Amino acid sequence: MAVVRPSPDLARRVLGPSLPGPRALWNTAGRRAVSAAACVALPLALGVALGRPDLGSAAGLAGFTAIYGHALPFRRRAIVVAGVGAALLVAFALGTLVGSHALLLAPVLGLLVAAASAATAIWRIGPPGPLGVVLVGGGASALGAGPGAFGPHLLAALGGVLLSWLVCMLPWLWDPAGPERRAVAAADAAVDAAERGTHPTGRPDPAAHAVRVAHAAVADGSRRRPSLAPDLLAIEERFFRALPHGDIPLEPARLERVAEPRDRWTAPWLPGALRAGLAAAAAGLLAVALGLSSSYWASTTAVAVLLGADVRATGARAAHRTIGTLLGIAIAAGLLALHLPVGVQVLLVGLLQMTVELLIAFQYVLAVSAITPLALLLVHVGNPARPVPELIGTRLAETVVGIVVALVAGFLLFRRASSRRLPAAVSRTGAVVVAAAGGEVGDRTLRDALVALYEVATGARAELSPAPGTPVWLRRSRRTADLGWTLLATRAQDEHELAAQVAAAIHADLR
Repeated sequence: MAVVRPSPDLARRVLGPSLPGPRALWNTAGRRAVSAAACVALPLALGVALGRPDLGSAAGLAGFTAIYGHALPFRRRAIVVAGVGAALLVAFALGTLVGSHALLLAPVLGLLVAAASAATAIWRIGPPGPLGVVLVGGGASALGAGPGAFGPHLLAALGGVLLSWLVCMLPWLWDPAGPERRAVAAADAAVDAAERGTHPTGRPDPAAHAVRVAHAAVADGSRRRPSLAPDLLAIEERFFRALPHGDIPLEPARLERVAEPRDRWTAPWLPGALRAGLAAAAAGLLAVALGLSSSYWASTTAVAVLLGADVRATGARAAHRTIGTLLGIAIAAGLLALHLPVGVQVLLVGLLQMTVELLIAFQYVLAVSAITPLALLLVHVGNPARPVPELIGTRLAETVVGIVVALVAGFLLFRRASSRRLPAAVSRTGAVVVAAAGGEVGDRTLRDALVALYEVATGARAELSPAPGTPVWLRRSRRTADLGWTLLATRAQDEHELAAQVAAAIHADLR
């Protein structure tokens, strides 16, 4: 009898990509993992040692501040981590104050999520975006602090934020240029892949994005070490020389006539912020309507699922979240059933937090399988009176509610946001390409415009039901990008005759 083996592609779709080696894991997320684990576990351990595990849990929740800002240069990191800490303190205070009023907690968390989503997008704070405020605000509500405990809990949370800021800034003492050096190394690796033609997308945009990120890091970087700007300039020159050219037709493309987009500007962060905030509030309210006692976890799950970049990513993330949560609940049930000493539980909190940070960028299923017992243990140590079976069963039901609401929000709310932005993005980038062909703007400006267009077009291409006319605009987007990248390539390689032909094609197609 033939043995039926599972398809690797099926396993990849269900479980996500395979993990890299330990060295790659450490190089990518090791510092963040150790910092986050210390900032969550150490305050919790101190609270337990002092006989106040509730204060330890409060400080440990605020320790989630440490998961932000690790890729940023230290000058910018100091500001960003302080801002994130202040936002998490607000979330903690509001979660504590309204935690006993479930109908009020859900909309409060929704407002916090919407505001945090907008802020992280506007200031490019990076992952995990708005997830921190709902985790901390919801976790604070689960601690069940009475009116008399509000002040001590808030002070403990402030201590957790201060510890997180110090831990995040500590490497500045011995490696002040570390973040920008790593950004330049990442740009070098991306350009190397572009030179060898081994990048999975086959497009220049990912390498261009890495170079742009490195430029931002160096601009915000340390002044205590020699500048990395010369190295980055050499990498950028290699990138331009590695751009492909000559494989696109230069005769007029006879693009379909389409109406020019109306000049109606919509902030690109607005649809995502509204979608996440409404989903968080709706998931919490639905959990309350179903009689579930910890509605914040439904809100947390909804936000985590919607962190995917588009509708297709939301569906995949929902599947991964479901599988990971089931695994995580099984792990949590086993751990809590053992009635482990509280010191062991604190150690497990630190190990689980480290596991989450190591895996989250590579294997979401396994990361979620650690997030669930982490959240349960962190709250259980601070409020051990709640029966374990009720805690586990409620968490499973709330996860299902959050996933369902996130899927509905992802498929129905602002489902054409990217495709509605695409026409204006194409026209705006086309104008930059035309200006570059005439020598009115520099190569770096053109590169950044092409990367921005790629991001919008990728989102529009992923929509299941895009706005009318989107296929035409996607073709115009591809033609605009091809001409722009080819212009950069011919200039970098001093092929003046071909550059003139590309400029003529640009004026024929894009003016």
